[in-house]
This record gives sequence, structure tokens and C-alpha cells, in this order.
Amino acid sequence: MSYFCNMAYNKKNYNKRAQFIIDVYKNAKHDDVPDTKIIRTVFPKFNIYISYRQWMNIKGMPIPKENQNQLSLFGT
Repeated sequence: MSYFCNMAYNKKNYNKRAQFIIDVYKNAKHDDVPDTKIIRTVFPKFNIYISYRQWMNIKGMPIPKENQNQLSLFGT
């Protein structure tokens, strides 16, 4: 069972969760550590339970950055 699939679908929440997973991956990734070991040992420590296929989809998707300047258009 995957935590990723149990969320209500909202693109912003999906992107935030994907960004969190990528951040965890970047902290754990070294040249001699394969992705499968990170998925199997590191991700569960952060309550991330995804398959290798789901990880490849997340790893390959472009994650948009939140634009803070959009709020300045309304004078806030």
C-alpha cells in the first residue's frame, strides 16, 4: 500500500509530496548507493512507501517552483 495513492488528488499537494520525496532522495544519494536501496531502506524511515516504478515517475517529472512574485500583483 502506498501513502502516495491514499492522498486526495490535488496537484499542489502532489507536487509538494513529490518535492519532499526528491529532497529525501538527494540527501541519501551517493555515487555508490543504488536507487533500489534508497527506496527499500531510507524512504520507509520517512513514511514513504512507493514502488520503484512510482519513484521513476516522480524522479522524471518536472516539479514547478512556487512563484512568490504572483502575490505582489494584488498589492499584498
